[in-house]
Amino acid sequence: MYKYTNKIDALTAILKRLDSGEKLNSDLLAHDLHVGVRTIYRYLNHLQVAGYPIYFDKADKSYRFLDNFRLAQLKTSAVDEAFTLHPINQVSGMAIATFRTTGECIHKNMAMSRLMGCSSWNHCNGNFRQLDWWRDSGLMALSDEAIETGRELCRDLTLSINGRERWIQVRLTLVKQKKDPCLVFVAQDLSPRMHKEMQVARFYAAMNQSPNLILVTDTDGTIEYVSEQAEELTGYTAEELVGANPRILKSEQTPPEVYQNLWSTISRGYTWNGELYNRRKNGEFYWQHLQISPIRNHQKDIRRFVAVIEDISRQKRLEEEIYAYAITDRNTGLYSRKILFALADRDIAAAQRYGRSMTLLIVDIDRFKQCNEQFGYPAGNQFMRQLADICRSIVRTTDLIGRVGKDSFAILLAESELSDALLVAERIRKKAGEIIINAPEGAFTCTVSVGGVALSACHQNMEQLVLACEGMLQSHLIQEQTNICVGFA
Repeated sequence: MYKYTNKIDALTAILKRLDSGEKLNSDLLAHDLHVGVRTIYRYLNHLQVAGYPIYFDKADKSYRFLDNFRLAQLKTSAVDEAFTLHPINQVSGMAIATFRTTGECIHKNMAMSRLMGCSSWNHCNGNFRQLDWWRDSGLMALSDEAIETGRELCRDLTLSINGRERWIQVRLTLVKQKKDPCLVFVAQDLSPRMHKEMQVARFYAAMNQSPNLILVTDTDGTIEYVSEQAEELTGYTAEELVGANPRILKSEQTPPEVYQNLWSTISRGYTWNGELYNRRKNGEFYWQHLQISPIRNHQKDIRRFVAVIEDISRQKRLEEEIYAYAITDRNTGLYSRKILFALADRDIAAAQRYGRSMTLLIVDIDRFKQCNEQFGYPAGNQFMRQLADICRSIVRTTDLIGRVGKDSFAILLAESELSDALLVAERIRKKAGEIIINAPEGAFTCTVSVGGVALSACHQNMEQLVLACEGMLQSHLIQEQTNICVGFA
């Protein structure tokens, strides 16, 4: 059976033996006190928490006081108590107090006064049963339970003292002494830790509320954290991503040089911004804007990388649509007049610089206005689209083709003489005559006339070439000449 009937007597015995300089170890104390080794560890931990400078000497494999510490140095009270708490008043950061079961405070340390705001309890004349915050926080019920059951109870509680909220971890133990039993109160202030945890919680809440995906990796690229948008953006769950590498999102469509630049930048401690063409779990491709920044420790070493990822697929589609709208004709898909002239001026300047031949063709639809009036504009637009497809299929990819009028196309043939351009013009004219459009008003066909002008020294740009070719075509149309190729003599 236990050698000591209460914990305080056992702790006092350990203190006296340490004060005498005796070399103690856990097995020896367990044997002498008739308790288990784990109980000895708990006793020693209580004494260390209380402020007694006990440490384990690895050389002697024994517990001892610091060399300059002796119990005789402590101020003792008039009453010869077995377990003095005076060192706690000066050293311990734990709030410790002892109460009678009726609620009167027997003693308390300075940490108890700071934590509980009980400075009015001078000379230990306070009573916790008279405190509202003791009852409201649940401490009263916890104390009564410890007194009734005799068990050691531990809880995390929230206190509100003088309008200030505090978080504590409290441990209550009923100690049975020779006279009256007393309630030992030990509490640790969790407020600093809780404030930090709340800051972290708010930080993670903000991350999860962000419309962007936030991802944290170690220095090798292994994912350690992803925000809640992970599955929506990538198709992978958070569990599938954590522990994996971001390369599982690669689509093999992004040039390797981009990834090389990315790792080179962040490895040197800089932030990288860029766009990647990635692939979701279901195989769907998407564009993402990525910003990666290094996270450093207090020694300025890179320990993590944090990435903010935004899905810009919709933005990319809009940009492509706007670009296509700006450079192409909406009905035919050919270059618009403005873009065609800009590109053609560049090719014309190069052809004149190096003495290369070049020919411009103007494809004009005969009597197109009357066709629109008789069969409707939808039918006319359909004819223009088919004519544009014919022109695209006949010319080379190096040639430029665009819409320059309501019923006319321009084709700039690179390195082509008039004789070569005539063959192209004839093919377009014949193919156009084969187009048949079925409209509600009936089926109809149209013919085209094609004019050709060779680039010469008098032509400085595309506009001059177009004016020359359109003027020649107009003179033949005035004479009611249609379905012809002109300008190739």
